[in-house]
Amino acid sequence: MTTREPLPSNDPRIRRWLVRNDQGEEIGTDEEPVPTPEQVNAATMRGRLLQTLATNAAYSALTAPTAAQTTAQTRRNTQQNSALIRLVLEQLDTTDGT
Repeated sequence: MTTREPLPSNDPRIRRWLVRNDQGEEIGTDEEPVPTPEQVNAATMRGRLLQTLATNAAYSALTAPTAAQTTAQTRRNTQQNSALIRLVLEQLDTTDGT
């Protein structure tokens, strides 16, 4: 099994790794980008929006939602809209309210 050991990097946007084989021999290096906080927030909001598709479908299938269900759905819609607005405007400094 190969192993990776962290290597110093002069670029904070890149993680570098030394890769060794099963015998402990160096076989190369590996690099991966370090996501920015904005990229992490965007991914979080996209993930939440994907999850809400099922919730929205379930709510839409209700023939007579209760007042509590309608209130909860209104709150979810507000959060979803906030996430979409942040994504479209690239206001990714926070995920609050999404």
